[in-house]
Amino acid sequence: MRRIFPLFALLFGFSAQAAQAPLTENDFTVKINKQAITLGQDWDRNLMTALGKQASEDFVGEVPFGDENYKFYRHIFPGFDIYSANIDWQQRGKSVDSYVIGQITLHSSTLHTARGVAPGDAKQRVIEQYGAGETDNSDGEEWIMYSLAHKNIAFDVTGGKVQVINISVGND
Repeated sequence: MRRIFPLFALLFGFSAQAAQAPLTENDFTVKINKQAITLGQDWDRNLMTALGKQASEDFVGEVPFGDENYKFYRHIFPGFDIYSANIDWQQRGKSVDSYVIGQITLHSSTLHTARGVAPGDAKQRVIEQYGAGETDNSDGEEWIMYSLAHKNIAFDVTGGKVQVINISVGND
């Protein structure tokens, strides 16, 4: 069964300890099917087509950001999920139906972060690439999390191996 873990860092608001090498904007970009995708990037049909065949799509719900609520949709592809949201559509001067990438979730060992960490890698690889981070052990899972300027990256390292990687926008 695929673990549904939408908006992890958003809902729990973790902040990270210093990483091995400080996080940069590049840490919130991944390459899928030779297509670079990053948090905050416009979500449109052209990008969706470039990422391959979508298995399904569903409405996650409205998530509060400050005084506003924004709509989130999950787009499920083989090996990864993309969450699109109409975050800050007013501030971006767009319509309410203008969506950006709010979260990237990696499930496949063929996909990796900008620092080369992939599902299936040992917990130690995460620590070598990112540093100790902030940890959370709850509900039988172990997470290591890092943040930079309202963006988060979290690794589910349950059982000593990376199970899932969540790269998401923050709500702080």
